Amino acid sequence: MSDISKLQQTMSEAQTYEQWLTAASKADKLNGSYDWQKKPESKHYPYKVLQGHYQTISELLENKDYLKLIPYIQESLYRTTAELSKPKLYQPAYTGTKTLVSNYLKLIDKALKILCESEIDSISTKDKLAQFKQAEHNFGRPALMLSGGGTFGIYHIGVVATLINHKLLPSIISGSSMGAITAGMLATHTNKEVLTLLGKPEESNYSPLKRLPLKGIWQQQSLLDPEQLRSCVEHNVGLMTFEEAFKKTGRNVSITISPARTGQKPRILNYQTAPSVFVASAAQASCSVPGLFPPCQLYEKNARGEKQTYLKGELWYDGSFATDIPRQRMSRLHNANYFIVSQANPHIVPFVSQRQEDGFAAFLADLLVSSSFSQGKALLKLGKRRFHSQAWSSWLNHASLMLDQDYLGDINIHPEFPPSWYAKFMKNPSPSERDYILKMGERCTWPKLAMIRDQTQISRTLQACIAHLEQSVKEESLKATAL
Repeated sequence: MSDISKLQQTMSEAQTYEQWLTAASKADKLNGSYDWQKKPESKHYPYKVLQGHYQTISELLENKDYLKLIPYIQESLYRTTAELSKPKLYQPAYTGTKTLVSNYLKLIDKALKILCESEIDSISTKDKLAQFKQAEHNFGRPALMLSGGGTFGIYHIGVVATLINHKLLPSIISGSSMGAITAGMLATHTNKEVLTLLGKPEESNYSPLKRLPLKGIWQQQSLLDPEQLRSCVEHNVGLMTFEEAFKKTGRNVSITISPARTGQKPRILNYQTAPSVFVASAAQASCSVPGLFPPCQLYEKNARGEKQTYLKGELWYDGSFATDIPRQRMSRLHNANYFIVSQANPHIVPFVSQRQEDGFAAFLADLLVSSSFSQGKALLKLGKRRFHSQAWSSWLNHASLMLDQDYLGDINIHPEFPPSWYAKFMKNPSPSERDYILKMGERCTWPKLAMIRDQTQISRTLQACIAHLEQSVKEESLKATAL
């Protein structure tokens, strides 16, 4: 076994990020990626333009010429942001991209903090706050999207734990199907509470599935017990409404649901669209796979604090059938424009890699998959038109909605389960299987951390600056009132 192969094996078996990073750094030096990082040249980004911008920003900072610095940073980001986010800039090395790119983003970060904290002639704190808010609106915000995936959805928890530990968890989150349980947990628990829960996995409920007896199957018209699912969801999520959860954690958490009635449209529930709805109720509906669970009634808290039905008579099921990754709606609701997707759907995961890899073999695989999906959509469209009056036509609608989606984002974190595991994706995991899936979530996130850190850095800095300036404006107002 070569030295590179030994290091790759060490990375795949690492128990901590520090172990993985040590092996990854050695591998980058051995395979030449370290030297690639140090050289600015690349056809994948305008390195000469970036070098010029870096030099100019450094000089403006040194001269404290902040009035010129403000528009220059805006222009620089507008010209370079899209090109610096290309995945190809992060593929050659395990530990990150070109040093020039990282240094440029760090310089922008430094400049924004200096502009935030410095007194600038003719610009009041209130005006500065308005400018930073406008900059954040123009720049957009990152979002974490948690897909469906049956038992594989436990994988999301390992992803989330890693992002929290590295202070990279976005405040905008969506969850569909099994991803809705993890999203719901994030909605109702602070980072500290989440890490405490994850530190004691034996105290959490990872068993949402229970087969019904024959009589129950006939009565419910489904194979699995909805009460078992409800108990699992409420154990992990709690009994808060979306509004209560947002006030506690400040996270913009959305859960997708699909309508059981043809005339209804899919919904995305959050503190803005359904503030009084219980998060657990939404998560249970989003997990209710047709045929396995019956569709759900949603519940809300009324003005008297009592539980009551929400949209009485309307039933809902698995959110991933219609909108597994609701990018467009998250963009409209939360100004999100950069999407980190944790994708665990068993019908999608096997096809993610070739979408991200180069080479002729990956091209052929991508072509085959894309062609198959296109043909499948065409056949389903024909079937819907020809058999719309049949009792089973709703299943054609479900299948059509599943195929007619984009399941990926800007950064895609996905598991690599052995083939034998695909028989387990709708079974409750044993403790050892649970721990295996959780650890896989961590390991699959570690190689993405450098890109996530770089690509969310400016957004995170803008949010921190806005919080600082809002506090400063508040303090100035109190001082003025006191005088």
